[in-house]
Amino acid sequence: MIAAQVAFAADDLYKWVDEKGVVHYSDTPPAGKAAKKLEASPQPPLDNTQAPPHSRSWQEQLQDSNERRFREGKGQQEQQKKAQEAESKCRQARNALESLKQERPLYRVGKDGERIYMEDGDRGRFAENWQKQADTYCR
Repeated sequence: MIAAQVAFAADDLYKWVDEKGVVHYSDTPPAGKAAKKLEASPQPPLDNTQAPPHSRSWQEQLQDSNERRFREGKGQQEQQKKAQEAESKCRQARNALESLKQERPLYRVGKDGERIYMEDGDRGRFAENWQKQADTYCR
């Protein structure tokens, strides 16, 4: 077992190792042995204006952690929702473009249930609008 002696109130502090390899500390150098004088630089005392940082309890830390995880989860949910909406709009635009490219008559149903067919001039305008949406939402 290694024994060490430390002088707490000393102005000077010396360190040496004896013949058994035990490290010693003392306020006076040993007689007839080489010792190393240690330079001690005491820490300045805290003045009264510097309060130590508030140590937060584990409950406060847990609450902060839970709140942070909740915010991160909510942000991820919002990103997923936006991505799903963009995917849905992309799919809708591509389906509309595909329908417009086919050479068959397209129509919509009017208020009284009658079919209102799309003019050829309207087909190009609708295709242009759907292409803009596809460019925006399909990535």
